[in-house]
Amino acid sequence: MKRLIPPLFLALTLAQAQQATPPAAPTAPQNVTFTLTQDLVKRSADSSGKVTETIIAAPRTVLPGDILREEVTLRNVSGRRLGQLNVTVPVPRGTEFSVLTTPAGERWTVTYSTDSGKTFSAQPRRTVTTTENGRQVTRQVPIPTSSYTTVRWTVTSLSPDETLKFSFRVKVK
Repeated sequence: MKRLIPPLFLALTLAQAQQATPPAAPTAPQNVTFTLTQDLVKRSADSSGKVTETIIAAPRTVLPGDILREEVTLRNVSGRRLGQLNVTVPVPRGTEFSVLTTPAGERWTVTYSTDSGKTFSAQPRRTVTTTENGRQVTRQVPIPTSSYTTVRWTVTSLSPDETLKFSFRVKVK
């Protein structure tokens, strides 16, 4: 059995206050509260084949192959409307990104990093060169999601007392 390995860094920053270099420790504006939870997702099928999921909150141990839900909850406690916010959550060590459960919405976008948060893209790509018909061809191909290291949601605005939840799933290695 493995012990859970929480994410090393959760950053919730006002985009206007963001610096070019990432902060050394978790940061959050005082006008936003956030909570990061890690839950175990158990899937089971009944006799008809219908699959259901059970969420086990904050499990003490997990096994290789288990699926975990990483969920961040943010709430505007400032009493005023806030502008653009970035919610950045790393994929925990000992796991690999499995699937996004909170896709882009009307008021937020989602991007991914494969270099521990240095760069982000909606669909990270890499350059590959192959030989086709005796000629070298270079093209951009999608990077496998299992190589994602960080997920970031960019929220355009957050109303007073509004709460948003974002989550993604990881597989324990």
